[in-house]
Amino acid sequence: MAEKSLPKINKIDQPFWKGAAEGKLLIQKCRACEKLQFFPRVVCTGCFSCELDWVQAKGEGKVHSFSWVFVPRNPAFKDEVPICYANIILDEGVIFESRIVGTNPQTVKTGAKVRVVFQQTASPEIKLPVFELAG
Repeated sequence: MAEKSLPKINKIDQPFWKGAAEGKLLIQKCRACEKLQFFPRVVCTGCFSCELDWVQAKGEGKVHSFSWVFVPRNPAFKDEVPICYANIILDEGVIFESRIVGTNPQTVKTGAKVRVVFQQTASPEIKLPVFELAG
């Protein structure tokens, strides 16, 4: 039987996953130039400083683009189709890739307001940040 794969946590993204397990959406902020960024990196994408902190995002944003999957690559997801994958622009200006879940995800449109929710996985240490339409 196919299993859903889980993220492989490393020391660079460990704070992100710890925050998600606590229901917090964390992004990095550069101490040198104050640029916000996601996905986790060892340096700032703006000034290449290694002086990075983790800050909590509001967890709200808008759908920038989205795509539907009807035949999942991993058979473990066959009961979840169709799956909506989206690029979300968080209110902080950072692009976040995730899924749209919840009530009526099929009504998603570009520009739709969304908010983060955290989905439990097979591992108690890992909660996945996904988004619901904010109505």
